[in-house]
Amino acid sequence: MSEKILLSDLMSLVGKAIKYIFSQYILILKIAIVTGCIGLGYGYFEKDKFKAEATFIVEEKSGSKSGLGALASSVGFDLGSLTGGSAGLFEGDNILDIMQSRLIVEKVLLSHIDTTNPSSSTLADVYAASHGLSKKWAKNPQLVTFNFYSTPKSESEKLKKDSILFEVYQKVVKDHLEVMRQNKKGSIINIQVISRDQIFSKLFTERLLKETGDLYVDIKTSNMNNNIARLQIKADSLHDKLYSKSYQAVALVNANSGMKSNVVNEDLTQKDKTVVFTLYGEVLKNLEGLKLSQISQTPVIQVLDMPKYPLVNQNYHWLIYLLGGFLAGVLLGVFFAIYLYTETLQ
Repeated sequence: MSEKILLSDLMSLVGKAIKYIFSQYILILKIAIVTGCIGLGYGYFEKDKFKAEATFIVEEKSGSKSGLGALASSVGFDLGSLTGGSAGLFEGDNILDIMQSRLIVEKVLLSHIDTTNPSSSTLADVYAASHGLSKKWAKNPQLVTFNFYSTPKSESEKLKKDSILFEVYQKVVKDHLEVMRQNKKGSIINIQVISRDQIFSKLFTERLLKETGDLYVDIKTSNMNNNIARLQIKADSLHDKLYSKSYQAVALVNANSGMKSNVVNEDLTQKDKTVVFTLYGEVLKNLEGLKLSQISQTPVIQVLDMPKYPLVNQNYHWLIYLLGGFLAGVLLGVFFAIYLYTETLQ
């Protein structure tokens, strides 16, 4: 037969347990004081964490306009891949991977704090100083005077700089940088950088966005710039020929009009001039069309928010750590008192 427990007996047992717990208030208080001091120490020694945040939208342009490709093809240029082909590189989640790529991040890390002073510290130097890497390197005799703003004098120094920079890149991407979409179906992208130095957090966020935008512009317009340069050379060449034919025509008109050979040469020159003039006009149309299409590709990144000083410190006040440790100690003490009470019942 199963034993039955009366409600009165259960309430009596609970009441005795509560009385025992209160009787152990000194023990509970000691545990709470210890854990409170631990929380206070953790809060005191915890490093600052400054958060910089930026949001932006990537403008995904469509391909070149109808008629522009026809004009270009008439003089042997293909515009089909100039605007639409490279846009896909920044579509979808590719932009998230590009912003965390070694090419972009290392370029930002090597940028100088003072862009007008090439001998000033780089962002990589600021990161190393604020995150304890400089002290770690100082223990190595070969890295006592190491910095990122000095130009390597030998191939071995360049190799050393590249390997240390790669170490910094891995730490930054893994522990401090987060690039994500604000929601899966939206096009707004968010950059968050959290570090111990607010200058590093702010400048790194701003320059990461700038370098990504510059890369996008370069990829989208590099082929177009090459074709514009080629068309400009073609236009200049036709311009020179056109004026050369004009001068020849004027010279023939002033010659002896009674000579038939001169009349024939004048007709040929006028015909050549018409052909060159027509080609020149078509090339100019195509050139101006390309320039207009190039303008329509910028701006490619629309910035919504940028970080501003002072940055928000993600660490809590030391009182929060003290209070949290104290409350955790109280709970721990209560559970320990309950354990002691159950031991007395056996």
